[in-house]
Amino acid sequence: MLVDALQFVKPARERFEEWHAAGISGVHATVAIWEDSTETLREVGRWQRLLAENSDLLAEGRSADDVRAAGDDGRTAVILGFQNSSPFEDDLDLVGAFHQAGVRIAQLTYNTQNSAGAGCWEGDDAGLSRTYGINLIREMNRVGMLIDVSHCNERTSLEALEASERPVAITHANPRGFVGENVELAFRNKSDTVLKKAAESGGVVGLSMYPRIAPSGVDCTIDQFCDMVTYTVDLIGVDHVGLGSDYYAGQGDEELHWWRQGRWSRKPMVPISGPVEFPAWFAAGSGYATVLEHLRKRGFSESEIERIAGGNWLRMFDAGFVADPRN
Repeated sequence: MLVDALQFVKPARERFEEWHAAGISGVHATVAIWEDSTETLREVGRWQRLLAENSDLLAEGRSADDVRAAGDDGRTAVILGFQNSSPFEDDLDLVGAFHQAGVRIAQLTYNTQNSAGAGCWEGDDAGLSRTYGINLIREMNRVGMLIDVSHCNERTSLEALEASERPVAITHANPRGFVGENVELAFRNKSDTVLKKAAESGGVVGLSMYPRIAPSGVDCTIDQFCDMVTYTVDLIGVDHVGLGSDYYAGQGDEELHWWRQGRWSRKPMVPISGPVEFPAWFAAGSGYATVLEHLRKRGFSESEIERIAGGNWLRMFDAGFVADPRN
């Protein structure tokens, strides 16, 4: 089973065919960043329509078993998720409502401060909100929605890991200790401390070839990516390492501006260059097979490769997508 723990593509038949060609069994697809509840529900509805219209290629991913079943019959299960908690509008009742609608993963923050905590653009003075942030985590734990801290700052990440009674995901980020500071969005990557704490919680990190956070940036080679996989496995163990490309495609300038400044700014508050191309070896996910073959040549066992490819995410989904039986 091959699982990509984060893509933000503009949904279209072309993208779905790419997933099929790459043999991807499950994709965590972003349906919201800054959107409110109404805007997000509209996007969830669009995805539900597209799932029905493209059922030869796609299936809905509400459980790990949905991903397994999709992989077995050559389709891709789409797991809906948020890259921010803005769709909840600080209303805990909306967590369960969106879970009922099929949303299974949500980041506490995107890049900025919100009512739950602080994003990676904010520095590390601010952390998890002791009112809404704590209660949001409790509610997500209760209903069976996976907590994601990919874009949270250091303090919010650590405090969320401390507050959650369930494993916490980092769906798309890289180890700062390996990548270093000489990439465009180095602050987006995670410290060894956060990665170790996430592993201790039972969580998984999805390693990304997104050029702004990948080793050597736009010049990242497949060997460097595999070096990073090896580093992360050595740091936190093979049971806590997966893949999360952060791949995006099909969007225009308007969507890119929306990601970077939402409604809260007239221009991006952190300097970011124009659109960047993913490495040619990735090729919309078809490069995953080559990545796994490179890992095989480096001495990873078949069992280890299966876990990195998707098994570790399926384990998290098995545990995390269902309601807490204690509540």
